[in-house]
Amino acid sequence: MSVLVALVVSTSSLPGLASAGASTISNERAKAAILYRQIQSINSRVGVLGQKYDEAHVKLEHFNNQIKNTKNVVASIESNVVKGNAQLRQDAIFAYVTNGVAASNNPLFSNHGADIGATNVYNQLAEGNVATTLANLKNYKIQLTKERWILANEDRQAAAAERSAARAFHEAQALQHSLNSTLHQVKGTIATFIAQQQAAAAAKSRASLSGARPIPGFPAPPPNQRAAIAIRAAESYLGVPYVWGGASRRGVDCSGLIMLAYEAAGIFFPHYSGAQFADTIRVPLWNLEPGDLLFYGYNGDEHVSMYIGHGEMIEAPSTGYTVHITPVRLGYGFAGAGRPRA
Repeated sequence: MSVLVALVVSTSSLPGLASAGASTISNERAKAAILYRQIQSINSRVGVLGQKYDEAHVKLEHFNNQIKNTKNVVASIESNVVKGNAQLRQDAIFAYVTNGVAASNNPLFSNHGADIGATNVYNQLAEGNVATTLANLKNYKIQLTKERWILANEDRQAAAAERSAARAFHEAQALQHSLNSTLHQVKGTIATFIAQQQAAAAAKSRASLSGARPIPGFPAPPPNQRAAIAIRAAESYLGVPYVWGGASRRGVDCSGLIMLAYEAAGIFFPHYSGAQFADTIRVPLWNLEPGDLLFYGYNGDEHVSMYIGHGEMIEAPSTGYTVHITPVRLGYGFAGAGRPRA
């Protein structure tokens, strides 16, 4: 104890040294604040790119399904064209033959007057078949041109979705290198300061959530059984690594985790946080229930997590992390909460 006191006294008696120590701490605290903001910014950007990647794949799947349907329509029309061409040949031959014997059907030259009326009607029907077949063929070819144009447009959209996914992936890779470079600087006292800032942000979020009080006359609904199933399913992924576009035990991203969790409860979401935001009912914080989803970014297009109660949520945060339970965050672009419609 006396050594410590002597050290404190001797340090305080050297104003230059004390000032230098305070300056060092101040510099490290300032650097920690800068690094903390950089880490938050990069993680946020990576989260956005991850969801853009998922969105591109949702679109690609949609366009691929449309392409399959359009190809089926084109094949059906082409089959009708082939049949129409064959029918046209038959009708044309028949019309030619019947018109060739028109003179024998003239009452002035025929010995079978009783059959002439029926024969003329039959000939007119044959000519009418030719006209009908020609009209049908024309319609088929118009439809075929239209469907082929639609197919070409769907091909272009699918290719654009693939390019968008590739761009997001490569940009995120570059950001990950930047993040790793930043994290290498997080050591010693700076790491302690960053941890303090993270803890302060988490405490602020918890305080905001606990400060939300029910409005009289609007009690919170009872626990939802499907939500309970979804929470258990989500918690079964604890420790599973974050993987871009992942939706399996080998790895999940944020929206993949939510999709799989609610799939276990019989509720089906697309693999994209923005689409999950659109598929849920907005919920005020005072009415937040376990199983509700927390969204970040414009219309939830950056990130999604699941509220599990007691001020905590489960999420697949970003590359380099695993699925974990963490205090609810109401900052960093929080967009609101949503409850599944089912």
